[in-house]
Amino acid sequence: MAPYDKLFIYEVPGEVSVSSDIFGRHFIGCWNEGGNSFLFFSRQHDEEVRTWLGHQGGGKLVSRHVMDYRDWQAGEDLKPFRIEKLRICPSWEEADIAEDEILIRLDPGVVFGTGLHPTTRGCLKALWRIYQVDCPRKVLDIGTGTGILAISAAKLGAREVLAIDYNELAVETARRNVLLNGVEGRVRVAQGEAERMDEDEADMVLANLHFNIIDVLVRRGRCFSRRWVVLSGLFHGQVSGTLASLERWQLKVYNRMEENPWVTLVLRKTPFEGGSRYGKRRRVHR
Repeated sequence: MAPYDKLFIYEVPGEVSVSSDIFGRHFIGCWNEGGNSFLFFSRQHDEEVRTWLGHQGGGKLVSRHVMDYRDWQAGEDLKPFRIEKLRICPSWEEADIAEDEILIRLDPGVVFGTGLHPTTRGCLKALWRIYQVDCPRKVLDIGTGTGILAISAAKLGAREVLAIDYNELAVETARRNVLLNGVEGRVRVAQGEAERMDEDEADMVLANLHFNIIDVLVRRGRCFSRRWVVLSGLFHGQVSGTLASLERWQLKVYNRMEENPWVTLVLRKTPFEGGSRYGKRRRVHR
């Protein structure tokens, strides 16, 4: 599969659900946000979108945008790269990995989570370091995006991962990547709101989110009774207040990674040294 060249983005009124059966193979997906929906295509579909809008009741196109796929990915060329011993490889590239590396294949589409953003890099580093000393078996990934963190957790040793996202396109993308990596037996992807999905029991919670959602989760508190918590999406000035709010859960900072202006926090509830009393030290799936 080759990466997209151009993206054709059509903003339409209201939140809609559209399948590829309607627009065909050049339809990438639908993104709902702010009361409107964004239809993504790899080819121009002006007339088809206008005709579809007419069938939906005569709504008018809000906006139309055309941009390079590279620009959508913040100017980054998606090439294989390494975080610790995790080798992240776009699905359209050849996978040339070393003996000690773990391969994560990824087709990000138009969804956040290529692994290149500082917050995602921080979470990947955190996952690797956690699985060197412990083996959390049940993981909750809130706001999974492409599913990169959920898949990495499964390949590092998690036996059961629940990956959730509010965005339908993210859910579709994550499910595709789960199959691409052969971890469908251990990773389940579901659609839901982060604020409503933190009750699921887990040994570890991953939350790479916007700060306003992290703030809601911190105030609700339920997901912070876990053994491990990885938080990312914080600016420097938001860290002290977040940690103060988490004191009641007896979480301690196990690691803190900074890449300006972002901070990733690794928090743990139960101190231990070396191997874990909860399972084998590492259980790696390639």
